[in-house]
Amino acid sequence: MQLTQLEIKGFKSFGDKITINFNEGVTAIVGPNGCGKSNVVDAIRWVLGEQSTRMLRSEKMDNVIFNGSKSRKPANLAEVSLTFDNTKNILPTDYSQVTLTRKLYRSGDSEYRLNDVQCRLKDITDLFLDTGIGSDSYAIIELRMIEEIISNKEGSRRNLFEEASGISKYKLRKKQTFNKLKETEADLERVEDLLFEIQKNLKMLENQAKKTERYYRIKEEYKVLSIKLASFKIAAFGNSLNTIEQQELKQREEKTGVITQLDTLEAALQQEKLDSLTKEKNLSVQQKATNEFVSKIRAYESEKKIKNEQLKFQQDKETRLSEELERDRNQLNHVLYNVKRLNEEKAQEEENLQTIAAKVADLKLTVDELRLQQSSARNQLNELVTANNNLQNQAYKAEKDIDILQIQEQALEQESQRNMEDATNKKVELSHFNEVVAGLQNKTENLEKEYQLELKQEKDLQDQIGTLETETETVKETIITESRKLDAKQNEYNLTKSLVDNLEGFPESIRFLKNNNEWAKNAPLFSDVLFCREQYRVAIENYLEPLMNHYVVDTYNEAVKAINLLSNSSRGRAQFFILSNYTEETALNFRDDMSNSRIPALNVVEVDKKYQPLVNYLLKNVYLVNDEAELNTAGLTEGLVVIAQSGKFNKSKYTMAGGSVGLFEGKRIGRAKNLENLAKEIKKLEVELFEFKTRSNELQTRSASLKAAGKAQDLVQKQAELNRLNTELITVKTRQEQYETFIENSLNRKDDIAQKIAGIKEEITRLQPLLIELKAGKETQNALLADKQAEFNELNEMVSVQSNTYNQENIRFHQQQNKVSGLNKDLDYRFTQQESLEGRIKQNSGELEKVKLAIQENLQLSDTSDDSLLEMYSQKEELEKATQEAEQEYYKLRGKITETEDTIGGLRRKKDQAEVIENELKDQRNNLRIELNALKERLSVEFNVDIYELPENETTANENEQELREKTDKLKKQLDEFGAINPMAVEAYKEMNERYEFIQTQKKDLGEAKASLMATIQEIDDTAKEKFMMAFTLVRENFIKVFRSLFNEEDSCDLILSDPQRPLESEIDIMAKPKGKRPLSINQLSGGEKTLTATAILFSLYLLKPAPFCIFDEVDAPLDDTNIDKFNNIIRKFSQDSQFIIVSHNKRTIASTDVIYGVTMVEQGISRVVPVDLRELAD
Repeated sequence: MQLTQLEIKGFKSFGDKITINFNEGVTAIVGPNGCGKSNVVDAIRWVLGEQSTRMLRSEKMDNVIFNGSKSRKPANLAEVSLTFDNTKNILPTDYSQVTLTRKLYRSGDSEYRLNDVQCRLKDITDLFLDTGIGSDSYAIIELRMIEEIISNKEGSRRNLFEEASGISKYKLRKKQTFNKLKETEADLERVEDLLFEIQKNLKMLENQAKKTERYYRIKEEYKVLSIKLASFKIAAFGNSLNTIEQQELKQREEKTGVITQLDTLEAALQQEKLDSLTKEKNLSVQQKATNEFVSKIRAYESEKKIKNEQLKFQQDKETRLSEELERDRNQLNHVLYNVKRLNEEKAQEEENLQTIAAKVADLKLTVDELRLQQSSARNQLNELVTANNNLQNQAYKAEKDIDILQIQEQALEQESQRNMEDATNKKVELSHFNEVVAGLQNKTENLEKEYQLELKQEKDLQDQIGTLETETETVKETIITESRKLDAKQNEYNLTKSLVDNLEGFPESIRFLKNNNEWAKNAPLFSDVLFCREQYRVAIENYLEPLMNHYVVDTYNEAVKAINLLSNSSRGRAQFFILSNYTEETALNFRDDMSNSRIPALNVVEVDKKYQPLVNYLLKNVYLVNDEAELNTAGLTEGLVVIAQSGKFNKSKYTMAGGSVGLFEGKRIGRAKNLENLAKEIKKLEVELFEFKTRSNELQTRSASLKAAGKAQDLVQKQAELNRLNTELITVKTRQEQYETFIENSLNRKDDIAQKIAGIKEEITRLQPLLIELKAGKETQNALLADKQAEFNELNEMVSVQSNTYNQENIRFHQQQNKVSGLNKDLDYRFTQQESLEGRIKQNSGELEKVKLAIQENLQLSDTSDDSLLEMYSQKEELEKATQEAEQEYYKLRGKITETEDTIGGLRRKKDQAEVIENELKDQRNNLRIELNALKERLSVEFNVDIYELPENETTANENEQELREKTDKLKKQLDEFGAINPMAVEAYKEMNERYEFIQTQKKDLGEAKASLMATIQEIDDTAKEKFMMAFTLVRENFIKVFRSLFNEEDSCDLILSDPQRPLESEIDIMAKPKGKRPLSINQLSGGEKTLTATAILFSLYLLKPAPFCIFDEVDAPLDDTNIDKFNNIIRKFSQDSQFIIVSHNKRTIASTDVIYGVTMVEQGISRVVPVDLRELAD
């Protein structure tokens, strides 16, 4: 299979449509950074079904649509098409050319197409499964994926091996089987839950059935007694009703007398109320005048009270102001005395301050002079201390250096002795390692030969097994296909037979005659007589629709018997064809002069010879047409009928009919014949299916015998043993090299230590005289320092005494300053206080004069208002007397009205009481009637009995009503205690039991299905493990060869399973030691070495299962010129079997390719491609 063409439009930077044609050999895609080279790789990955936006270098899928540029609008569609040449039939399809297309619209809609036919992503995944092609396969490799292969990020290494070994489909099948197993287990749990519920309900339904029977027995007894008790109640209701009607008549007469008396009193009451209203108005006028005068007096009193309050306030204010004036005058005198005293004290303290200030100045001069002498002495002392410290540090350093050198000398002598002892021991151990290495090499070579021999034998055996399994799979698929056909035919047969047996869709009269054979034996329906080909069934059935339900009988007698049977049973009507009336001459006027486009209906139907005259008569001059132009054709010859093959219409000279064609039309005609044909087909399919199953069993038996003879497990064990020996050999060799290096280093270290010891001794000899000289200078310097320190101490004592004296006097000076300052502040406060008191005295004196004047004015007004108030009190008493007289007259009349109202109230209560009694009697009468109706309704509802139809002698003299009521209540209580019953309990129990047995059968089937799925999963695991181990072994051998071709022949490398017992889950470790290196981890290799190692892995996979095409996106970036040539050589070698598409910046790589596509941006933001065929240039 070959990749032939890539078309891109609207994808990322490709705003215009571009086409890249791929030929055999190596194709390079080049261009500057940012021009869109990698977008070509992304387009291939995207069209192959990539769903990860990270792999497409985007945040969301919409970003792959061309987003426009300065001069271009954004595109609404991204479309990529990839075309393959499938002449080798690697893809499981009949097409020699396969074009895969993916579209994404900005609205979010997307679609996949195969050869321009819409499909699903799953269809594409299944198409490329295990072909080495996919969005995440080893066919497309980017630079970052090299690091992922080396670091095994997210299991990328194992994914490559699974793709190459072809177990992806097994993993997919295992996943699908696991899902089916989960569904089966879930179904099994649901079935068990259903069984649990059904078991619980079965017992309940059985109890309900028994309860229902007992309930109906008690209810019947209750009905008989209830009817007898109702007869007693009906007689009692009649007596009570007569009594109540007599009491009602008496109450109506008493109520009439009360109403007459009440009307008379109410007329007199109205007149009294009119008189009362007049007197009430007079009283209201008098009360209003009195209240207005009283309000006037109260206003006058209130005004007088307010003035008295003002007078009191003014008198209080006068007293308060007089007291404040007295207090402020006394305080002012006291302030004036304090001002005089403070001025005298201030003069004395200022004189003392001058005396203390002069003494402090003298002391300060003396102290400053002594401190200058002290500073000079301190500087001289510090110089001596510094010199002394320097000498001391030099002497200490010399002593320390000598001690360190002596310790180093001792340590070096000990190290030299210990190093020689270790070297001697390592030499002894090295001789042992040489023997072990020789033994391991011999074992490894022998085991490798045995392994290769058995591997070849196993490979031949697996080829035979593979051939058998392929044939078995083909037979199994054929069995599945044939089984489905058989099931479809069997279902069709069962459905058709059910329709024929049950006559579904036919009138009741037809089904009745079918089930009664008295009138005729095996009389067929007309629809069962006919049979025709599938394409004409709808047309013939639509034309003969009115006749399909006719029975076909031999004679009139049979038809008459059927009609009489239907009439006697009232089962409707039926129609009949009488065969004895149809002869060959009936259809002699058959015309066959129609055009070739019309098919006679008689030519497309099949019928037994017995019924041929009937069919000839019905279908003579009836033709089928395929051209709907006949709809518009002018009139036909009389007697001719034209029907459309689709069943859409039929027409004659005078009539026409047509319309839509139903989904199930054409299914009724020829059911009996169809059943016979189906039975033959089912028999034939069963025979073929048996033969295929026999062949499948034979193939499985042969395959099982070959698998039993295989040595795959022995090979795995030998491979593990070989890996163990290789690992052990590498470990021993590494230890051997380490020991040799250690011995060599030990000899070199001995000479180095001797040189260091000689140097240390020379340095000690140089430092010892210098140390003696430094110690002598230090003693001299100590004597000078002691003398200078004594002088400095004496001077310090003098400075301390004079400083204390100065400090004491300075404190006294500042204290005296503070005292004078306090006196000044006190005087300022007193002056402020004096001003404040004088101002307040002046203000209060003015206010006091004003208050005295206001008090005199208020006293004069108070005397005048008292006289006016006494006169008003006299007028008030006269008004109150007149009002009291009017009130007495009014209330006297109101008392009389109240007495009349009380009398009327008593009469009304008497009337109301009479009405209440009358209503109670009515209620009793209505209640009796309601109870009678309730009794009637209860008997009607419960027992379907009408009380008017009860016989008069229903009750007998020897029956007691109380006993009947007790018996009835007892039975009613029993019925009530029954609660709700299920009348269909028995039938429900039978149905539930049948359902229980059916679900038990389902449970058994599900258990068998679960066991079958578990076996399938195990079989898939075994097959996948076997395929993986074979692939791994071959890839490992290829890896060693390719790795050494990229590095050196003596370099060591290997692929190791970390857990050989679980190969499908085990990690795959890479061991690579190029150019004599001994890295502890694969990650310690350089970038170029990692790239070549990953390349070796990829090409070892290609050797096992070549990918149809390989894309390398800047994989060669970390390689130098030498390694680039190796990389290009191996690509050139493998390009004979696969296409290579390389995205690169490297000139050497580009020069080694056959065709170059240059990607550039002539217009900013829009990528274009330019092809160059280097083969033509070379020619």
